[in-house]
Amino acid sequence: MGRPRSFDENAALDAAIDVFSRYGYEGASLDQLTAAMGINRPSLYGAFGDKADLFEKAIARYAEGPGRAGVAAIEAAPDLATAIRNFFGVIEANSCTQNRPPGCLVACVLGEAAGIDPRWRDMALRMARESERRVAAAFARFVPAEKAATLARLIQTLGIGLAAAAKAGLSPAELQARIDTARDAALTAAA
Repeated sequence: MGRPRSFDENAALDAAIDVFSRYGYEGASLDQLTAAMGINRPSLYGAFGDKADLFEKAIARYAEGPGRAGVAAIEAAPDLATAIRNFFGVIEANSCTQNRPPGCLVACVLGEAAGIDPRWRDMALRMARESERRVAAAFARFVPAEKAATLARLIQTLGIGLAAAAKAGLSPAELQARIDTARDAALTAAA
């Protein structure tokens, strides 16, 4: 029987999310990961497996936490226009806030890693479809299912583009202008 873990696994995963978000899968070193997570390599391997396993667990945690913020913002809205504004407000908060890695862990980092390993390509595709389904279901409160699905595809595509622009290093002002344009385009499409 081993000793109980002396660290919070969720806090360690959150730290790994930050490192992967900043450096990507390939760029994130084990030294960076263990330092940020506050653990040593044997603890990392014992709790999370190898780097690839840790990446998958970080992606899963992100998808069920910060990755659901856009859907939650839509679900909290009283009407369609507010739902769209709320969704883009989440993108703005995630992309224009200092001391946060720019972009989206799933759209940017997992999307990039999908070219490395087929399991990540499959994971990225599954997650994109699930996210689109959740967004469409949230919009279906306000519009017929077909229009909700179209709006979900539109804002998901715009959101991925905005995440990529943030990751590419656009200034907050440039990014804000693109967020405003994307939001206005979605509001027009919803009308």
